[in-house]
Amino acid sequence: MDLATICNVNKKLLDSKIKAIIESDPNLPEHYREQLSQLLFSSGKRLRPIFTVLGSYFGNADEDEVYNLAALFELIHTASLIHDDIIDKAEIRRGKPTLHTINGITNTLILGNYLVSLCCEIVSKYEFEEYYYDSFSLTDLCRSEITQQRLLFNFDITYEDYITKTKNKTALLIAASLLGGAKLAGADEKTLKRLYNYGINLGISFQINDDILDFTQDTTHLGKPNGADLINGNITLPVILALKDKRINAHIRQLSKQSSIADFNYCINYIKNSKWIKKSQKISRKYLKKAKNAIKGLNHDKKTVLIEILKMLDKRTH
Repeated sequence: MDLATICNVNKKLLDSKIKAIIESDPNLPEHYREQLSQLLFSSGKRLRPIFTVLGSYFGNADEDEVYNLAALFELIHTASLIHDDIIDKAEIRRGKPTLHTINGITNTLILGNYLVSLCCEIVSKYEFEEYYYDSFSLTDLCRSEITQQRLLFNFDITYEDYITKTKNKTALLIAASLLGGAKLAGADEKTLKRLYNYGINLGISFQINDDILDFTQDTTHLGKPNGADLINGNITLPVILALKDKRINAHIRQLSKQSSIADFNYCINYIKNSKWIKKSQKISRKYLKKAKNAIKGLNHDKKTVLIEILKMLDKRTH
């Protein structure tokens, strides 16, 4: 059973809302609209809009409004992926060529900016400011990317630096999606606080799992080359832990933009088959446990769904 089914999300309605937004501007060139559609309707998990719908169950809200807000969170996430791919010089996303490899960097950067601007316009149109901006800051998302660029190939990055970056880059948008739906539904302050802490810790675990899969998952399922984060200089948790290993420490520290793919692959394969992957998985589960503890005092029938999601993420393989 997939996450959307567990959360009783109307996938057809969600997709129709996403489609309506990207088709709302008649002046957007058709080939850009088609490319956005291909990216949005490929193999994405829809994690953020699913959480928006789930959050709405903790009160009462108009279904149409909930799905409009959910679509916005998916579009902001998609815009961040477009920008990430440019920054990382990624050639593949979800198994297909990235947009900047098709349109060039300048045109794709403008398209990503357009998508962000369109979301801001829709937020205003539907008067979602309270549920959108109060839950989520685009500044935090941008600041996390600035931090990531500053830390490229910095092998002295601390565990605390990594967690802070992960919180701002991934967890905040996941928590905001859940909180946005709950606020729209009029959930009380105690519930909102519990859901926020749940979303933050789940989001950190989700990103740690992504960083593990970057080493362990095959390219077909991953949709991008194995070890792409390390090749791009992004120092993730498995690398931070592996730097404690005397057998690989020096090999990792000598990596740079000028290093050969053979040098990268040596480190990637070592980490992939090392104890540091299991150690990373253990830390990921620690944050899942924190997410579960965050909702311990929550008295609502949908609490079982939140717990089921944690179990699903613990078994996630792609």
